[in-house]
Amino acid sequence: MFLRRTRRRVHHMVRFALLGALVSAGVIACATTTDSRGLGGVSAAADTPAIDPDAGARLCETMWADLDDWRQQGSAIARVKFNGVVHTWALRNGASNVAVARHRDAIDTITREQCPKAREQVKQIIDTVDLASGLVGF
Repeated sequence: MFLRRTRRRVHHMVRFALLGALVSAGVIACATTTDSRGLGGVSAAADTPAIDPDAGARLCETMWADLDDWRQQGSAIARVKFNGVVHTWALRNGASNVAVARHRDAIDTITREQCPKAREQVKQIIDTVDLASGLVGF
């Protein structure tokens, strides 16, 4: 009897967590733009916070560490994992999160400066012309 209640409780918690994740993804997706002017039509380039070089180095290190796995998994899975890496990295670095949310090209800028070889390899693996095109949910 106790096990049945526990399973039911866990099942409801999982459903609630999935619902929360879907709502969060919807909010994030609605707040993004592919317009280079950023949100609200204001130029994002002028108000984009700079990404700390140390934060950029951490992103590069993470990408380097995952390149071999991404190659083996194919472009679709690699793109999802690349997005996960960038989202996690951006959340851990507050200014980076704002910069990427307002101006996805910030990822290309920082990787072009800090790790151009890794950037090129990631572009090939996820099959995009630039890293900003591979980002979803910002």
